[in-house]
Amino acid sequence: MPETAWLKRTSPAFRLMIATSWLAPPSWQERQEEAIRGALVGGRLEWMEYLRLVKRHRTPAISWAALRRVPGLEIPGHASEELQKRSDACRMQAVKHSMQLAGVLKSLNRAAIPVMTFKGPTLSSELYGDVGLRQSRDLDLAVRPVDLPRAQACLEKMGWRLESTWFSLSPRQWESLLRHERHLCFEHTQSTSLLELHWRNKWDPPEVSRGYWARSTPSVWQGSSYQAMNLIDLAIYLCGHGADHTWFRAKWLGDLARLHASGGVDWSTALDQSRRTSQDRALLAGLCLLREAYGLPMPSMRGSPWESLPTRLVEVPLRALKSFEEPPTKASVASIRYRIRIARYQRLLLPQMRWGDSLADLNYFRGDFRLLRLPDSLFWAYALLHPFLWLLRWARRGMPLRD
Repeated sequence: MPETAWLKRTSPAFRLMIATSWLAPPSWQERQEEAIRGALVGGRLEWMEYLRLVKRHRTPAISWAALRRVPGLEIPGHASEELQKRSDACRMQAVKHSMQLAGVLKSLNRAAIPVMTFKGPTLSSELYGDVGLRQSRDLDLAVRPVDLPRAQACLEKMGWRLESTWFSLSPRQWESLLRHERHLCFEHTQSTSLLELHWRNKWDPPEVSRGYWARSTPSVWQGSSYQAMNLIDLAIYLCGHGADHTWFRAKWLGDLARLHASGGVDWSTALDQSRRTSQDRALLAGLCLLREAYGLPMPSMRGSPWESLPTRLVEVPLRALKSFEEPPTKASVASIRYRIRIARYQRLLLPQMRWGDSLADLNYFRGDFRLLRLPDSLFWAYALLHPFLWLLRWARRGMPLRD
């Protein structure tokens, strides 16, 4: 794959990380192998830097698999041992998640609660035919908002509990959470496993979420049924999820690369659908990033719509990918600057978003409800007190920016 100007300005270790952050389908395997060999030319690659990047971008099993299928490739012993160890750990975690997912689906099936899965082992199986390739921190499930209380009760019967950062909420606080957030976080009482129960994707109005369910297809996981997103919805979701996080992990971009290179998505149809949900810029930016990172061609579309895409929507993710550090998660001046930058980025990503909505999201923080337990009759005061509560969290320094 020909290197872009952006990629040429990076270190050999970074170029190798990008080249191994996905597993190319057969039609692109030869070009992926060329990119891997190209990063190793001259022997200047720092393998410790590469290992740090693989950890930072969460691609241990995919990177190891991509390296192993290059004939005659020589990897130093210490790097080879470390990569294989991390790959094995990733696969063991995937097996654990697969078994837990089967149990959760079985329980939800018995309760007649429709459920959709995304990311995790099912996405790994769908994209790569191998549940162990994608590293996942948790399980991700979605239910309809109306089924949320029953699904929560079902999970609690199985030993899942809302994680420690969660606490009881008043009716107004719960209403605010449903409007500003999109999932509940659970942890298992007998393990360190995590599960996120979603009811919507970010920026999706209710009618869009209903469309996902209407277009989903029945699937089976180890004998239990679930709904799977169709390919176009999956492509839009991957672009939206990556854009929401400014694509700071290469594994998200690698998933999109695999989907695109496999040739199963009608991108013109996907663009038309994304325009109806105001996510067209996220989709176009994702495709531009595939060109910059992997040299994948832009799909043929009427009017070359990416030519009018604001360059910042590509430049910001490219900087985020190269950063050795992850976005700040603790209350600090740096975290405030980061959130302001993200708010500006999202305004470009979603120009239809009203400033009032952006400001409301910036002012929302669930931890405020724990710091100050106001009655519902005074709920409006949280918006006025938010700056002071932030200062209190910042003074404590130990409290996370987001739960």
